[in-house]
Amino acid sequence: MSGECDFSALIGEFVEDAGGHLDAVEGFLLELERRAPAGCDGELVTLIQGHLHTLKGNSGMMGLTALQQYVHRLEEVMKQTGAGALPLGAALFGALYGGINALRGALMSFARTPDAPLDFTREESLLEALGSAPQTPAGGGDEHGHEHEQGHGHEHGHEPVAAAAPSRPASPSEFGYITQKSSTLKVNFEKLDELLNLMGELVIQRTALATLEKRLRETVSDRELLNAFNETSQLIGKSTDDLRQSIMKVRMLPVKTVFQRFQRLVRDLSLTHGKEVRLLLEGEDTELDKTVLDEIGEPLLHLIRNAVDHGLETPGERRSRGKEPRGTLTLRARHESNHIVISVSDDGGGMDPEEIRSKAVQRGVLEPEAARGMTSAELLQLVFVPGFSTRSEVTETSGRGIGLDVVKKIVSSLNGIIEIESKLGRGTTFTIMLPLTLAIITALMVEVAGETYAVPLSGVLESVQVRGEECHDTGSGEVIMLRDRVLPLYRLDRFFGRASAEQREQEYVVVVASGDKKGGLVVDRLIGQQEIVIKGLDDYLGELPGISGGTVLGDGRVSLIVDIPSILGR
Repeated sequence: MSGECDFSALIGEFVEDAGGHLDAVEGFLLELERRAPAGCDGELVTLIQGHLHTLKGNSGMMGLTALQQYVHRLEEVMKQTGAGALPLGAALFGALYGGINALRGALMSFARTPDAPLDFTREESLLEALGSAPQTPAGGGDEHGHEHEQGHGHEHGHEPVAAAAPSRPASPSEFGYITQKSSTLKVNFEKLDELLNLMGELVIQRTALATLEKRLRETVSDRELLNAFNETSQLIGKSTDDLRQSIMKVRMLPVKTVFQRFQRLVRDLSLTHGKEVRLLLEGEDTELDKTVLDEIGEPLLHLIRNAVDHGLETPGERRSRGKEPRGTLTLRARHESNHIVISVSDDGGGMDPEEIRSKAVQRGVLEPEAARGMTSAELLQLVFVPGFSTRSEVTETSGRGIGLDVVKKIVSSLNGIIEIESKLGRGTTFTIMLPLTLAIITALMVEVAGETYAVPLSGVLESVQVRGEECHDTGSGEVIMLRDRVLPLYRLDRFFGRASAEQREQEYVVVVASGDKKGGLVVDRLIGQQEIVIKGLDDYLGELPGISGGTVLGDGRVSLIVDIPSILGR
């Protein structure tokens, strides 16, 4: 799918949103009419203009030119009203209320038949007549304005459309919107957070029920009772899973809401840098939790800026390399297991590992000997070092490296991984892998010095068992050789200041990764995988090295969640 919008999928959303704006405008108009005897309330006029302006923009996006133009006329009328050019008379309010009814009717028609033409000729004439027909003060005469409908328009050679508007009998169909059923419900996101929190408690109780069942099997001999208990326990487990899935779906939003924001950014950046760039969007309907969605905007902003500024070449450079003058930038999203994978690809010049190697040595980021032993993939990861850039000059949007350390920091804080693939002369792809939700995660439960810890599975590569003699102390820390690669070890018992056990014949090592760093967490025992509900720690505890939160186990005990990035960063 390219970057062009699929309007058919947006029709329901647009009509619902537009109806909300019309309801708001009508409410403010009623209040403006009530306050009319005291004069025009500029604040209410501004609020009305704001809703009309948004509706106008959205109508244009949907290609509804007639609707967009009519809303623009209403906006102009409100502007004149605010400036005092149009008095707050019965004719003004009649025309405005009639306009709102017409817009509601047009929206209902558009929802039923998107291709049907929309006509606002009559409503336009009412607005035109406002500028020439004498206005009667709002609130004058009886409450329906009957005293003022006689002949005002005729004195000026017009049909009395504007003055007669408020007293025109309303057709029942104009109030059909009152009984119209809505298919959507707007809910404060905090309420969904609360619901998910309760869901988490239910997950914990379900685990407790499974633990209780094991104990009963050891002590109760009544097989029939045990089987009934087991059946109920399984049904509760299934219902809990279904409920959790439903709650998660409610919190899910398509990444389209974030992806679409970059269209304008790419356009502006390409003009600034004298480049031709086409932005393609793929997998826009891929959904993820709103909490994650709110966080991915900033990393993508930096990656796109760097791609346009540094990755893609100018049209002249591209022609000289035999490429199409216009560069292509692709934003992709897809689901993979319990993760969402988002990639930013450009077909630009790519990154030269050798250039990165020489710059890293030149700037003191690496020792020459260490630099020589690094692979191309390891060298590419150096662009995440704060302040590292292969550019000799820094532009307003910067070269690769400036801002990329921020990307890595945010991705790591979300328990995610970022990878780079680059081919010199052909382009670069940054791939971000994030958990679908930040509230419930799958963790590998491990035992360390008698305590149970949770290691987020998103950062676990594998678990291995090694002989104690394979662990070598280098003076600056322990390492093992894993498939001909040196892997630093971190003993969790020592890290957390627990009673340290003597070195055993066999050691359990959980191989973890965060960005370009890999390491092995030495634990006493592997318990198994488990879904856990993340509970934040109280602020008064401050920053706890190696800990990102906690969770409650089925037996009521608290288990701390291991913060992989902070351990590997030490």
